[in-house]
Amino acid sequence: PITIQEAIPDPMFTLKAPSNWDGRETIEVVPMISNFAAMQAKGAGELKYTWNVSGLATLREVAPDKLILRRAQNSGRLVVQLALGNGGAAITQSTTIAVREPKQDAWVHRAPAGDEKPEDNQFIPRDDQNEGTLHCNGTLAEPADSVFLRVYADDQLITTETRKPSADRTYALAAKLKAGLVKYRTEFGAKTADRETVLHTATNLVCGDAFLIDGQSNAEATDVGKEDPTYTSEWIRSFGTTAGDPQGARQKLWANAVCRDRQGGKAQIGYWGLELGRRLVESQQIPIFIINGAVGGTRIDQHQRNPANPEDPSTIYGRLLWRTRQARMTHGIRGILWHQGENDQGADGPTGGFGWETYEQFFIEMSAGWKQDYPNVQHYYIFQIWPKACAMGVNGSDNMLREVQRTLPTLYSRMSIMSTLGIKPPGECHYPLAGWAEFARLIQPLIERDIYGKVLSESLTPPNLVQAAFTSGHKNAIALEFDQPVLWTDALASQFYLDGEQATITSGSVTGNVLTLELTVPSTAQRITYLDSKSWNPNNLLYGVNGIAALTFFEVPIDDASFAK
Repeated sequence: PITIQEAIPDPMFTLKAPSNWDGRETIEVVPMISNFAAMQAKGAGELKYTWNVSGLATLREVAPDKLILRRAQNSGRLVVQLALGNGGAAITQSTTIAVREPKQDAWVHRAPAGDEKPEDNQFIPRDDQNEGTLHCNGTLAEPADSVFLRVYADDQLITTETRKPSADRTYALAAKLKAGLVKYRTEFGAKTADRETVLHTATNLVCGDAFLIDGQSNAEATDVGKEDPTYTSEWIRSFGTTAGDPQGARQKLWANAVCRDRQGGKAQIGYWGLELGRRLVESQQIPIFIINGAVGGTRIDQHQRNPANPEDPSTIYGRLLWRTRQARMTHGIRGILWHQGENDQGADGPTGGFGWETYEQFFIEMSAGWKQDYPNVQHYYIFQIWPKACAMGVNGSDNMLREVQRTLPTLYSRMSIMSTLGIKPPGECHYPLAGWAEFARLIQPLIERDIYGKVLSESLTPPNLVQAAFTSGHKNAIALEFDQPVLWTDALASQFYLDGEQATITSGSVTGNVLTLELTVPSTAQRITYLDSKSWNPNNLLYGVNGIAALTFFEVPIDDASFAK
């Protein structure tokens, strides 16, 4: 026998971190290495750090020898793990941080530019006080005793701001606008003695709420055939173009939003974006601003932020951010709507593996960018895509992607998910116009609840599985607890799978939020799936009592311990 003793010591360390965190103040997680000198003495002091953060979505930065946590996007249990290696097998340690976010964050106000004036057709975003701020800053070409800014609402003078210019002729004026279906105009000028000179005017300004739409073609929603829907509204606006080249994307443009513009995508927000804007204008009686930055046929890794140059015009993220900043809307974005994933169902991603394997992390990193660049965003809205959408997916890889999408909201305190499964007319790839209109109809109540505080008695979300468990030690029945009541029909028995094989179900019944599946024979299965894309029927779906199709779930563990119905 030969005994081999390791002569080079492995890292010995613990992780130093606060036990509690408000999710807002920047904190650090630092490895405390107790044998660093011993490793150096053996020539093995060069360390490789591999960090992993789980449980909650965060904004984080990896420094050479520590992890910096800048913000949490949920409350709860955050687990930080470090695998530290010096050439041999990495040594892993972890620590847990209890996160409790504040109930409400203070509104972050945009710092105006030194040379900024109102523009014709401009949209002014409102803040948490139901007011928008209009800035008029610059430098006078000639000396003057004072400068003035007059604001008119529907041609009625409502305010006049005056200031004395600084010694270097610079000036800064601001006026508050109330949100509503009102058109504003401005006059800026200078006064010397009794002589006034109007130097700048802007007309057709409005004040309201702003949203972003992002993702791929079903977020783009412009596959409308030969005819372009003609509906537009003076109260629904957008900015810039959807052009993919830097010059086109940087074209400045304020305009009434349209479904599709075939001459460069000017003010184009897609069919359901325009329908959502129409619904919100009617229900809230305020103007709505939307920029749609979606690009068809793209994976989620192609939507990532370039941290070295967030406005990088060669990236999807950068072009959307540039347009939003040029529109002076970064601090006015209230919600971001995301429909994407069709191109992540296959095995053509950046790692060579399947898209579901990296989807969660890419989404966390992308949303961290959103929170940095759009600091007042209040809510994210995502869609669970159609099974094997656009005929993509390999051996059920699409089922796993939808499962990742289903569980994303557990990482966020302000995220809602909507199913596309029950939308009719359906869309195996792109939806017909009536199907896209359903996107807007389903999301509108969620926005009214989350952004506008509307209280509705019925559930607005798709039923989502909470847990699965055998009802007894006999293992001849499985209880599925949902977050709301569901409706059972006997035809649904064919849509459930146990450990990848179709379940043999004799009957089903619902009590409260619990659906109980009676099995033909006892089962030793460990996981359950609802709706496998290899065999399903869009006319045979599990619905909630609220009429919304349930989210699909894939290989959810079945608890051996029963729970009460």
